Amino acid sequence: MTEYLSYQFTDNQDVVNTFDELPLWSAAFGLLLLKHVHLQPDITVLDLGSGTGFPLIELAERLGTSCKLYGLDPWKNANDRARHKIQSYGLRHVEVLDGSADNIPFDNDSIDLVVSNLGVNNFDNAPVVFQECHRVLKPKGKLALTTNLDGHWKTFYQVFEDTLLQLGKTQEAEQLLEQQAHRGTTESVSRLFSTNGFKVTRFYQDTLEMHFLDGSALLNHHFVKLGWLSSWRDFLPEEERVRIFTALEVNLNASAKKSGGLHLTVPMLFMEGEKDA
Repeated sequence: MTEYLSYQFTDNQDVVNTFDELPLWSAAFGLLLLKHVHLQPDITVLDLGSGTGFPLIELAERLGTSCKLYGLDPWKNANDRARHKIQSYGLRHVEVLDGSADNIPFDNDSIDLVVSNLGVNNFDNAPVVFQECHRVLKPKGKLALTTNLDGHWKTFYQVFEDTLLQLGKTQEAEQLLEQQAHRGTTESVSRLFSTNGFKVTRFYQDTLEMHFLDGSALLNHHFVKLGWLSSWRDFLPEEERVRIFTALEVNLNASAKKSGGLHLTVPMLFMEGEKDA
């Protein structure tokens, strides 16, 4: 019942060549970004955390060849896949670089627009990244990003917390709450902009709805295992994991049966800021 607990991500080219997170996760946020980002001619664009090429390549196609676009990501296997797509599509105005967002390899005042799809919540030191964005952007340059907010998968986390309390795992329930607390709010993301030299110019909120048949389907979903399983599993005592996840799966399935499926929601945010002159 809990075979998924043994899942371990292996970073190699074969795995990355079959990697496709878009339908579950990145697509909804990337489409939110593409809906609201301003398209202008003759600009230089940097996508932070460009991964396997979305939304970098789609943005490049929508902007056309008057613009130059760069992707930046430390994940070399993903970068290689993105480069293969770029070459296959014949896009000469897009380039992918190996590197980290906390040390952007561009000169001061050299970029017109920085975008990042779901990057803020994955950066180890977000203030440093914002400072780097401020450094490389031209005066009045824009930083546009998307992120998930506090309240992400609230139904799942409530059942998880209830399961831990049901099993007498009070300390682990507190750790689960701490794990959720790192997610931002519209106000906290706005403060990241304002305290690092940006004036927030626009923001839009939306909700991603995600439906699963039941908890078993959720826990066995490939990208759920890749993206979240270790954070749910690793803070639990190893000898208790099977018991806890067995109970969690039973409780999720019971909730799904009662509600006609497992219905999860994710608060989404698009926010744009302008570099202070």
